[in-house]
Amino acid sequence: MKRISIVTVCLVLAISVSCRDSALKYYNLGVEAAERDDLDGAIGYWQKSAEINPSDPDTRYNLGMALLEREDFTGAERNLRAAAKIKSDDYRLQYGLGRSLEMQGKYSEAKKAYRFSINLKFNFHPPYAGLATIALEQDLYNTAEKYATDALRYAPYDSRANLVLAESYYMQQNHQAAYAQLISMRAWLNTEPDYLLLLGKVMNARHMYKDAILTLLTARDAGKSGSDLFLNLGIASYETDDFKDAKEYYRLALYRDESSSEAWVGLARTEYELDHLEDSMEAWKSARALSPDDPEIPLGIAMIYLRTRKFEEAESVLEKLQATGKAPYRTLYYLGHSYMRLGERSKARRSFEQFLDKWQGDEELANEVRDILITL
Repeated sequence: MKRISIVTVCLVLAISVSCRDSALKYYNLGVEAAERDDLDGAIGYWQKSAEINPSDPDTRYNLGMALLEREDFTGAERNLRAAAKIKSDDYRLQYGLGRSLEMQGKYSEAKKAYRFSINLKFNFHPPYAGLATIALEQDLYNTAEKYATDALRYAPYDSRANLVLAESYYMQQNHQAAYAQLISMRAWLNTEPDYLLLLGKVMNARHMYKDAILTLLTARDAGKSGSDLFLNLGIASYETDDFKDAKEYYRLALYRDESSSEAWVGLARTEYELDHLEDSMEAWKSARALSPDDPEIPLGIAMIYLRTRKFEEAESVLEKLQATGKAPYRTLYYLGHSYMRLGERSKARRSFEQFLDKWQGDEELANEVRDILITL
């Protein structure tokens, strides 16, 4: 079976002839099974061969790689470690060991095996992709970019390295580079669910919301169904003013991961737009419990107080937010409205003036504040 790079050389066994023949028979039967894509049969034969001769590195290697293909990562690690004790200088073996360790979250050991594989054969691309993936998992985005680029130098069509490179760009907020990278991969990865999900996320980041919805729905049809998928469908639907769908998608995201603060924030904003203010407040409170330092959350709560004419509560929340030094500029706009509704005209004027001094967004909002200042 080509995917597991089986070894087909003859065994050299320091055991009796009958045992040697028996082990070799099962070994060869395993090779034949693998060649006709019967991986389960191959595993069974190689396990019998390993029972007879547990010290043969080729049997252990083939068995380990087959178990890796079957996602039995602990079994793969056990057999590949056994093979490495006998024959440590095989770059494919060290890569397989690294992969089995990576998939168990044993990143330190996995990186060691991947680097050993690279030292044995510098232009063998899979361990570079493995190191890139681990770096991405550890939020080391520059390092992920470097290793993914190394992998692609030797194998430009390595799908894993291409996806890691695009995601490393995305996580560094280089959305243009991420999008260009993904588009360059479209010809051979356009049906892969991981590719479609990442493309949809990048489209959202580039404000291509209608395209993002189509791409993310295709990812769903291809088998994706996690919180991240529905969160991004919620974002795209919200930004296209489809609040009914946005609410459904945010709730699906939370059904799969109720600890997603971003999904709670999205749901709170959506409920606000639907004028479901009590539901919006509950969602904001859930978001605050998860992310107490997010300045957007008290701002959202204050907006509900303003909408329900609880101006003193709004003033209190906004003043506390402004005092943190991390408040969004819009805080001054809403604080000005709170003061104005409470008859505190001098405070209102000062807040609106500070808002105009800092605001660099929608000019329509700035013009509204200028008109208010004339009346004050």
